[in-house]
Amino acid sequence: MKIRFLSTLIICVSLIFSSCGKESKKIKDELSNTKEVIKNASKVADESENMQEKMTGLQKKTPLSKAQFEKWLPKTVIDLPLTSSTVNTIVGMGSCSGSYRIGNKRIRVMVIDGAGKIGSDAVGSYMFSSTMEYNEDNDSRYTKTKVIDGIKVKETYHKSNGDYNVSTFYGNRFAVDIETKEVSYEELEQIIKTLNLSELLNF
Repeated sequence: MKIRFLSTLIICVSLIFSSCGKESKKIKDELSNTKEVIKNASKVADESENMQEKMTGLQKKTPLSKAQFEKWLPKTVIDLPLTSSTVNTIVGMGSCSGSYRIGNKRIRVMVIDGAGKIGSDAVGSYMFSSTMEYNEDNDSRYTKTKVIDGIKVKETYHKSNGDYNVSTFYGNRFAVDIETKEVSYEELEQIIKTLNLSELLNF
């Protein structure tokens, strides 16, 4: 299965080489990204069994309650107040989201608890992403793997508007997604620290 998957990706590279009428820089970007996919695919194939074990373990856990999420969710993040929130809207799955805003400056934080059958399925893409190493850059955005406050994250920066999107699979259990608008990189790092994700593991 692993060999077949890698072969398919290599064929994709060949198709990029043979395409006509494409701008040279775009082809270069596509090749660079495809190399990253091939490298990551090999790593993910090696991790697939380990990922299945993690998901099985998560299915046996109990999702955080509404009260526990509400206790964790910060009332302010980098001086922006919590303007709206939702907690545990799907039966059988723990999740919460919070929006923070002053004017056009905004932060949205979403957390999905991977505990339980529904939760483990919901965090699958985040678990998959956590096994990969990103280093993609083009005219519109970059996506890179970074470490912020000791936490490995997937960071995407949109060059046209300065927006950030950061995601992580925290503590082998929680899918965390952060979107920002009109927030500097220094503030982005502070957001990660302010959230105190380690508290989620203490309930």
